[in-house]
Amino acid sequence: MVIVDSMAKQELSSSLIDLVTKMSFDDISVKLIVSKTSYNRQTFYYHFQDKFDCLQYALSGLANQLTLDMNYESWQECYLKIFRYIDVNREFMQHIVGSQAYSLFTDFVLQSIDLMLRGVLNLIQGDTSSRKAKEQPWKLFEYGLQGIIINWFMGGLRENPELLVNDLLDIDLQHLMMLLGIDSNNTVHNSKHIQNAL
Repeated sequence: MVIVDSMAKQELSSSLIDLVTKMSFDDISVKLIVSKTSYNRQTFYYHFQDKFDCLQYALSGLANQLTLDMNYESWQECYLKIFRYIDVNREFMQHIVGSQAYSLFTDFVLQSIDLMLRGVLNLIQGDTSSRKAKEQPWKLFEYGLQGIIINWFMGGLRENPELLVNDLLDIDLQHLMMLLGIDSNNTVHNSKHIQNAL
């Protein structure tokens, strides 16, 4: 039963992703989503409250997949990967941004950044569950990184992300730790990884 449920959620959310690649999210109905799958409306509503819930699930999965493939030795490269992913999938993203689901795009960006920073921190510290980061600086930095991506996207993706990141975020790992409010005395540094990232 659980396996079937998981497969249904995946197939329904994949159907929505395919549709949003071709048309505005606002023009997509639940009926259209299920018509591209082997499931019906009842199954859809068993798994999701509405199409917004389905899109949120799909975007969360994409953020997880995106950050799984990152090489956390250079946090700037990880950050650039988010820009590149959005650029490659720009039509999909534009169909979300130009719709009533705009906030789900901003949530996707923020979730990707949060997962990225936790991956970088995990590489440096080991287990992120024991990190000594202060929530306020961490969130402030995340929202700053989110704002850069959103402004770039809303500006028509005109600026070269590499130049943008190099100009604004020439920050080594030690300074990154400070910006995140992490006590470096409680951090076990892996010197090889830090040297590679500097």
